[in-house]
Amino acid sequence: MKGKHITINGKSIYVCVKGEGDPIIFLHGGPGGSLDYFLPNMDPLAEDYQMILYDQTGCGKSGGDTYSIEEEIHTLEGIRKALNLEKVTLFGESWGSILALSYAAKYPSHIHKIILTAAIGLSSKDYVTFKKVFLQKLGPYKKMLLGYFSLSSIFGVDVSRRLDNLIDPYYVYSVETLKNKKEIPFNKEALHNIGRDIEQNYNLFPLLSQIESLPILIAQGAFDILPPAYIQENVLPYLKSAELVEVKESGHWTILEQPEEMLALTRSFMSGGKVESRWI
Repeated sequence: MKGKHITINGKSIYVCVKGEGDPIIFLHGGPGGSLDYFLPNMDPLAEDYQMILYDQTGCGKSGGDTYSIEEEIHTLEGIRKALNLEKVTLFGESWGSILALSYAAKYPSHIHKIILTAAIGLSSKDYVTFKKVFLQKLGPYKKMLLGYFSLSSIFGVDVSRRLDNLIDPYYVYSVETLKNKKEIPFNKEALHNIGRDIEQNYNLFPLLSQIESLPILIAQGAFDILPPAYIQENVLPYLKSAELVEVKESGHWTILEQPEEMLALTRSFMSGGKVESRWI
């Protein structure tokens, strides 16, 4: 998928547009990842919809060096305006789910629908819980390794492959699927700064009236770090129009492990049909 650079708020943002129909803007995770995460698994959606993917500030092929939730909201709004889109569907993955809900809370009139997967939640409490549960899964020895590798990277040692080998198995249901994982560029500064911003400032509860009635689909991996039961208890009571679907045999990376399921769920939700619930 070829893209182009668009100047948004004084920075060069790399944007890919493919297909025709109702626009869906994809928000990648990380923070610090890139649009490549969605490709090629989500590419078939371009047969029915206008797919819009972009690298967030300083990520992938995009420029810029100011990292915060608010900055990414401004960037997303700039892309909407630059592409002359009235209403959009947002597809947010992991940290992208936080960005999708945060944007919707500020600009609800620009939202058609919202699709979330690997959802984190509605406040910093959920984000902190995510990190806590993840570290518990690692166990003492691997937590020590994680600390060592993280410290080594501060001093310029390239430990990215070792970090991936240590962490990645905890993001999937089956380690076999990691054979299909693409190597994508990663911005550690974005991860650090936006992660800190989420911990200190992310709180959608005062803004729930803006988003509670929006059509929202949450497709959560059965073995995600925050599983469907967590979303059922901590998110759904506050989003009146949200539907929760459990994605079987998947961890945090639903698009990697169950791409066909994610395509089917997206098409069903976009077409206005009732998404068959797989969670009770």
